[in-house]
Amino acid sequence: MAKLIRRSISSHRGKTGLVVAAILFLIATGAFGGDINKKAGTTGFSFLKLGVGARAVALGGAYTSMVGDPSVIHYNPAGTVHLRGRRFLAGYHNYFLDIQSGFIAATKSLNESSTAGAFISYMNYGEFTRTDVMGVIDEADPTFSGGDFLLGLNYSRRLWPAFSAGMNLKFLVEYAAGYSAQVLAVDIGGLYTFADSLTRAGLAVYNLGAVLSGFSANSANPHGDKLPWGLRAGLSHSLRELPVIASLDAVIPNDNDFYLNAGLEMYKLRPLYLRLGYSTFGENYKTGSDNDALGGLACGFGLDWKAFQFSYAFVPYLDLGASHRVTVVGEF
Repeated sequence: MAKLIRRSISSHRGKTGLVVAAILFLIATGAFGGDINKKAGTTGFSFLKLGVGARAVALGGAYTSMVGDPSVIHYNPAGTVHLRGRRFLAGYHNYFLDIQSGFIAATKSLNESSTAGAFISYMNYGEFTRTDVMGVIDEADPTFSGGDFLLGLNYSRRLWPAFSAGMNLKFLVEYAAGYSAQVLAVDIGGLYTFADSLTRAGLAVYNLGAVLSGFSANSANPHGDKLPWGLRAGLSHSLRELPVIASLDAVIPNDNDFYLNAGLEMYKLRPLYLRLGYSTFGENYKTGSDNDALGGLACGFGLDWKAFQFSYAFVPYLDLGASHRVTVVGEF
């Protein structure tokens, strides 16, 4: 896709809880400096890398072991089994430049031990100027557009009282300037709840699959981009003494360096929830400008109203601009 665009607190327990929260958050806020990974830019379908759900994004993307809304489908397909009844999430994402996207997910409990779900995601890249190889604008057809559309199915099951497993099946179509590519991929995940019911650990492998057809499938030299697959592991803990949930994710992508995500959610003011997150992946956005201190940060809030929760997330991408997400979660 990128090539086409370029071209055309008082008790001991309280102290322990504080330490846990501090470790989960502060480990991930350490600097991860270094050269650009030699595999950066070697995969396509970057749309698959973007987080979904305002709550998850405001927590820095540290959501592999979290539950509570249908956006868990994206981070760990095993998490949907914890969503009882029929739940939905609808979200809108205003990215930098003219890029916009949306995400809709719905889950339904099949019985006490299994859940099924479906989700749709799209991204529109806006309009681009069409030029020839010399950079001359094509007056007959001066602009073109591009985007992505994803359709997914989810199934999760509680295998043991403390452990659940799940899988997503995803079909993606990416298009630009009259060309298109199709992808079939799966996500596989597991989620374990500790005996205290306050701590969870999650593990997921995402975007395993194949490119069914690439943008240049009909050309003399066909080329198909690789999928951005990887492994994510997460740990979350709800503090006994403080109204805070802390989460930490470690992510190993196939096209970049290992990075950490961390998040804190405070629910003392319910129905208002305050959220703060950080991702060491934000080091990739830094350019040496005065805005670099904000690289990797995320924040947001949630608000319960009747049977719904409305959430907002803000993520600065430094010199590129900022990202805004809004989602609503409820029952149907």
